[in-house]
Amino acid sequence: MTFDAILLTDTAVYPNWTRGYGAHRLASHLRAHGYSVLVIDFSIKLKFDTWQEICKYAIGDNTLFVGFSTTWWPYRNPAQDNPFVSPVVNLADNVSDFNMREYPNEMTLTYDAVKGNSQRWIDEAKKYNERIKILIGGAKIDWYKDFPADYFFSGLGETQIMDFLTEKLRIWPKYIQHDTHADHHRWDWIHSSTRYTEYDFIQPGEILTVETARGCKFKCSFCSFPLIGQKKIADYTKTEETLYRELLENWEKWGVTDYWIADDTFNDNTDKLRMFKKITDRLPFDLNYRAYLRLDVLAMHPEQIGLLYDSGIKNCWFGIETFHAEAAKSIGKGMPEDKRKNALYEMQKVWGDDVAVASGYIVGLPHEPKEHVYKQAEWFMEENNPINHNPNFMPLIINPPGAYDHHPQSAIDKNPEKYGYKIPDMNRFNFWTKDDDTGIGSFEEAWEVCADITQMMNTRSKIVDDPLKYENGVKDPDAEYFELLVEKLKNGN
Repeated sequence: MTFDAILLTDTAVYPNWTRGYGAHRLASHLRAHGYSVLVIDFSIKLKFDTWQEICKYAIGDNTLFVGFSTTWWPYRNPAQDNPFVSPVVNLADNVSDFNMREYPNEMTLTYDAVKGNSQRWIDEAKKYNERIKILIGGAKIDWYKDFPADYFFSGLGETQIMDFLTEKLRIWPKYIQHDTHADHHRWDWIHSSTRYTEYDFIQPGEILTVETARGCKFKCSFCSFPLIGQKKIADYTKTEETLYRELLENWEKWGVTDYWIADDTFNDNTDKLRMFKKITDRLPFDLNYRAYLRLDVLAMHPEQIGLLYDSGIKNCWFGIETFHAEAAKSIGKGMPEDKRKNALYEMQKVWGDDVAVASGYIVGLPHEPKEHVYKQAEWFMEENNPINHNPNFMPLIINPPGAYDHHPQSAIDKNPEKYGYKIPDMNRFNFWTKDDDTGIGSFEEAWEVCADITQMMNTRSKIVDDPLKYENGVKDPDAEYFELLVEKLKNGN
């Protein structure tokens, strides 16, 4: 069969393999409206001859568009023909020359996109239908403005893609961004599900992604996620029955038990955790998951410790950001240090080493002296520390106005000067400076501190086994996915 739409995406955890969730979320939405959609995963491994075979069997007169997701492609500078780094490192790694690794030198879709050589992929698709539109979306469209697309979709795409397909007389701009939050009244988020098909070849050991909520009730000044500051949990949290059916279906059809919960802050509301515990109690299997958590909420609501543990948490990330009182207040996390640290000790009494804990600490925030940063690093490395499994010290990243047209901005991004930062050179805008007598007066100095602490921690951090292993899923995309997909398309079933 041929498809109305084809979506291509990449893995989030290269060199391991997992599904690019956004493409499957969009495909599920389109299918719910009657469109047939093929999702192609692992574009870092997709070779051109395989693409030729896919186009031959999947594109026909009914095909409306081919869409490319940039979310898990590498950050890159189109003006530079430099070796690119692993697609999973963050922007700071790319602009600082810190921890750079050469990108695998294979002529795959992702490699060609990074190098600006995507036209042949478009031409191949249009051999079978010259009328199809080429769309590109995802989190990194600002890094791929040279991609030969007809339209760029900015932000969350559900309502925008439906408007694009149904409002045929509308004159669409090249950059479509009229509902980047996908919050139109016609969009029923809380009852939506992400569903996979036999063309995805899901394996039992995979870690799939699920959203229990889209948005967060908090509004931290450094956070650039678009749906922060939500007021009513019922407006942005899926219903119990919707989540239950999605998790049950993935187990019944594919044998999947492990998940990455993609909520901005999974524990932002205790009622949501109680609901999720009810769901896991109903399921006929033991659910395992990883999630992003907020420490001060855990401290205010200690019952969350047991709810998270009993519902199957196996890996989590705490955005601690800072333990310095003034710095914490400046970013909207003003709970005293002792209360937050005490919550970690109480958590460890219940979790022990059954949960692998990672944490983030931002270096370069206002008011925090370098000496205080190092003091916290020493605390993390104490033998009896409750979460010295995987602490991450990272420099503050600022994307000021004018840096990226279609990338969400935090409060600090929008007004760096208000927080004491200057951007001396917009050609190197990440390299901020500040003058607050902290000993960390620039992005470079923040990186030096991070690199030094990371080196120290590599010899002293506690190793905790994480049962959620990506290698338990797809190991060889060629044999376990692409060959099977081409064969299925060729046979027409």
